[in-house]
Amino acid sequence: MLDKHFILHLSLIDGIGPSVINTIVCNQRSDVKASDLYSFSAQEWKNCYGISDAKAYKIVAGLSDKKVLEAELNLIARNEVKWLVIGDDRYPSLLAQIYMPPPVLYWRGGSFDETEKHLAIVGARAANMYGQRVINQLIPELVSAGLTIVSGGALGIDALAHEATIKSGGKTIVVLGAGLLRSSPASNRDLFKRVVDSGGLVVSSFSLLTDPLAGNFPARNRIIAGLSHGCLVVQAAQKSGALITAHYALEQGREVFSIPGAIDDPLSVGCHELIQRGAKLVKSAVDIIEECGDSEPVVVRDIQTTLHDAQQLIKKKVIKISLYSDEQQKIMNACQQSASLDDIVRVTDLPMDVVQSELFNLQLDGKVSQDFIGMWVVVRW
Repeated sequence: MLDKHFILHLSLIDGIGPSVINTIVCNQRSDVKASDLYSFSAQEWKNCYGISDAKAYKIVAGLSDKKVLEAELNLIARNEVKWLVIGDDRYPSLLAQIYMPPPVLYWRGGSFDETEKHLAIVGARAANMYGQRVINQLIPELVSAGLTIVSGGALGIDALAHEATIKSGGKTIVVLGAGLLRSSPASNRDLFKRVVDSGGLVVSSFSLLTDPLAGNFPARNRIIAGLSHGCLVVQAAQKSGALITAHYALEQGREVFSIPGAIDDPLSVGCHELIQRGAKLVKSAVDIIEECGDSEPVVVRDIQTTLHDAQQLIKKKVIKISLYSDEQQKIMNACQQSASLDDIVRVTDLPMDVVQSELFNLQLDGKVSQDFIGMWVVVRW
């Protein structure tokens, strides 16, 4: 295994994300030490690891700056932050199974426990009294059943789930979309402290001073799903981050649960769509507990229906044929290889707001995904 400090250094280089780092880690040669890699030329990076020209030059330039690593290590020491890298024995095994797991995890609080069963609970920031009642009804029984509650620390359902877990004497994990020293929202920082004080964890895959940028949150959602055996959605609009987390959970082979609501409530639309697509409707905590038993999830990274099966399903009217709009076709063509938002706008010649809106729709449908550095790529057509 590569030296953890070297992996941390790689993660601090702008434009070098999990895909490149995992390629290096997985293809590390036994006769090459991390100290040797610091002297590698761009050509050697390309030859040994199959890395592109642009990435190879970024790695060479980034590794030449030792001050970036020293600054991060000083912040870690001064703020008593714990950290580990992919390949470490303590790295959560469930998270390690997902496609492109985060190379580095930072956290405060307790420890990752492989014996625990984790349930992600996500939902609307604009949660109402119904959402609060659901949380307060379910959490005590879930905690009594030994489940650790994972969520994103946001306002609304996330914060309610963390609060109710602490109140019930349970363990909860907050996964941030920012660095630990830039935790957001600021109004929840007291909550994060209480999570740590109660034996829970506040976790991030981002360097300590990373701001809570919008592009960080899909990556945060992948980790929430990746750490968990199942994902419960409590109140979600038709287009929401909670649905993105649920889609990641499905992609990772995890069980997805959904709370039904009033048919005229916009915050029920996303939940009802999940149920129509096969999520388990939850009437009580028992519906979740009986599914989150001792069995491990089957990790499925890419599911393709054969042409014959698809034809049979269409004949039976089990599935519908949906055509992409012209804008979506252009965007998906532009994302055949990893592309930034600016790249997609340039290639498609579409307005920025149209590209952002259609990317969100395609992401909710599981057609495109965004990596940890904000690059977009087609998952499936």
